[in-house]
Amino acid sequence: MAISSDIIQKLLPLLRPLMEDENQRRGYLMRALGMDAPVLRRLVWSTPVDVFITGMIKELVIFGEITPGQPALLALLNVIRQDVGRDIQLHIDELIVEVQTQQNVLPIQTPPHLLFDLLLIMDFKQQVRLVKEVMTSHQIAAFLVHGEACCGQQLLVTRLFRLKPQWKTISPIKIDVNHNGIGNKIPLLWRRVAAWFGLPKEAEPKEIIDQICDRVSTQDVIFIFDSVEYMLPNVLVAWLQEFWEPLVKRIEPESCLTPEATHLLMFLVDHRGSICQSTIQLAQEWEQPEYPRIPLHLPPVSPFPPDILEDWLDMVTGFRDIQIPAGLTSQLLLEKSEDGIPEFVYEEICCHCGYDWEGELAKWLI
Repeated sequence: MAISSDIIQKLLPLLRPLMEDENQRRGYLMRALGMDAPVLRRLVWSTPVDVFITGMIKELVIFGEITPGQPALLALLNVIRQDVGRDIQLHIDELIVEVQTQQNVLPIQTPPHLLFDLLLIMDFKQQVRLVKEVMTSHQIAAFLVHGEACCGQQLLVTRLFRLKPQWKTISPIKIDVNHNGIGNKIPLLWRRVAAWFGLPKEAEPKEIIDQICDRVSTQDVIFIFDSVEYMLPNVLVAWLQEFWEPLVKRIEPESCLTPEATHLLMFLVDHRGSICQSTIQLAQEWEQPEYPRIPLHLPPVSPFPPDILEDWLDMVTGFRDIQIPAGLTSQLLLEKSEDGIPEFVYEEICCHCGYDWEGELAKWLI
């Protein structure tokens, strides 16, 4: 189902007096959709009335039907119809007919969260396969995610963060080392890690490492050090020696991990591909005796070749809830993305599907 901006403008004056505060909004939507409708968790309840109504309408349209033949938006209008006078009821009836008519003539818009999930599985097979393999043999593991600029490093890390279903309930410990230049000041890095574990900023490294090990005994812990290309090589080496190596020594390696075993993982994310050109010691294979004391050099991310784009387009056209515009081809994507640069590919696909990559989909990146 889709809806035009013209109908949104007609719905605003109708809904505005009925949704002035949060209690009214929740009351009508829960009556229409039920107490536990997933779409309710995607609404921002405290925004100004016009902003809320516009966002709500779009989310209800994306959500689709609550029961076969009963779109969520029409269910809301039918509930509101019960509480208004005859004149407004007639106006609602006209709008219901107009919405139903548009449902049959406008193209279905791919839900943004589903489009994001599909973008996640475009290529990166080598990196994902390797990380999975390492995790079956190592409780503690470190990886360098790297490649040319704009080649999807963040999307790859987001995909890797979904390898275990349990990770849906935890937050990665993400530190942007380029923020205020903290990456070249090891005491500031320790302070940021301490804050994640609720420790005072004066906490000693040993105390912080003790806290990390205690948490790993009960749940997975994932560190993401983003933009490590901004760290001076000697500082990054010193940080790995002070922070990572003691953790590796504290957690005994296991030859055979059970499905219930917890993991301690570290991802170093390089957005320029410069770390590999430095003197920093990296493991080329996870069977090396130095691993996981030193990070594993994952295959670099790179522009998508034509066959990857063609395979992805062929795959998504087979999904019932996906509407890919007919004019979107692998050749067009290559032309518009400087020969397959991933982040430009994502932007072009989102544009054709009616979304903005930076504003609407990239918010789900780790």
